[in-house]
Amino acid sequence: SSCLGSLDTCGLAPPPGQAAMAISEAAHQRCIWEALAMGEERAVKNLDLGAFDWHSPHPVFGSPLHAILFGKLIVSADEESDTNELNNGFDDLINADYAERKSRLSLLRFAMKCGADPHVVAPRQCDVSRWWGGECGGDSMKPISFAGRSAFECLLAAKRSIKLRHQDPNDEADWTDELKAVDEAVEILSRSSGATSSSIAVPEGVIATWESALADTASADVVIRVRTGGKEEDEEVSGHSAVLQGASAVLKAMLSNQSMREGAQRTIEVAGTTAQAVRLLLALVYTGTVSATDEGPDIPTMLNTLDLAHRWQLLHVVQMLAGAVSQRVDVENFEAALDAAVRLELPQLLSACRAFAASHAREMRARLAPRGGASCGFQSSAVRTEVEKVLSGEGVEGGIPQKRRRRAL
Repeated sequence: SSCLGSLDTCGLAPPPGQAAMAISEAAHQRCIWEALAMGEERAVKNLDLGAFDWHSPHPVFGSPLHAILFGKLIVSADEESDTNELNNGFDDLINADYAERKSRLSLLRFAMKCGADPHVVAPRQCDVSRWWGGECGGDSMKPISFAGRSAFECLLAAKRSIKLRHQDPNDEADWTDELKAVDEAVEILSRSSGATSSSIAVPEGVIATWESALADTASADVVIRVRTGGKEEDEEVSGHSAVLQGASAVLKAMLSNQSMREGAQRTIEVAGTTAQAVRLLLALVYTGTVSATDEGPDIPTMLNTLDLAHRWQLLHVVQMLAGAVSQRVDVENFEAALDAAVRLELPQLLSACRAFAASHAREMRARLAPRGGASCGFQSSAVRTEVEKVLSGEGVEGGIPQKRRRRAL
């Protein structure tokens, strides 16, 4: 279900009882985060998790999965130590002993079942870089950074770093147990991350029924009017209020309120998009598919649809489109895809764009150099910032942020 945010209190101070409840809830949320970061499986399961958001980023712990895997990801200003004390007792999967590793891996499975997303990106406040065992330096031990990276990215980077250490003939330490733990964590995330989309097999007859319903304009009771804003006439696409209201809380609020134009006239006007994008949106709402006989929607149409789905809080459609665009990022559509990923906060698409930028560094540098016309370089400042960050090494394998280096013993 989608969340439209808390009600606006118009700046009025809450009653004392309500304020106390808010403080109590905030303290409870802190307990959950700290228990996750300490790998306390029993404590987490005993806490009330009803209001906990397993998809949310956190300025100290990254995300629920970052917390379980890596503990605390920020250092207080007064913490100068390069030892494990800088984590204030928060360990991680790699440093943990056998019992704690077992607990963290079990907690990782539990978090994935609760809906935790391995593609949620850690906020930029999580500015610690970390390595394991001995002094950092040389090719056999590269620190990893967490800011702007998903838990899955960080875990894979940690595995590569430890594997290099394990293969170093000058390193006398045995990293076998650590690698086994990391391998198991990778398997948990890779096996479960596909399940977070809640995809299920649907008989073809069911899809055919919904395709027929979508095509039945005689029974449609809602018109979506696409405003062209030019000399061309506005285009109209038909839909069914029961389906639209069931799919989107935003559309339900529009269509169920008779004091609003949408509710009274059963007409929804949209601008800044195309009729083709609206038709794709409805196809995904009704059937979750597009016709196999078609070449498939192009990227501009998919991105237009993605914007509209995000505007109407059709979260399952956003997820489908973000995943599809992630598989089709190329030089031509890169800027538009990355702009959407940053603007709409889409972790999966953002990771795909960052990976593409890292593997096409020459093209990216060429487009960063000039400014001017559309053919000269990136037009979006947000895109330029993200590409510069990737090329400078932040948020990608081997990147070292220009902050104090940290290590956990």
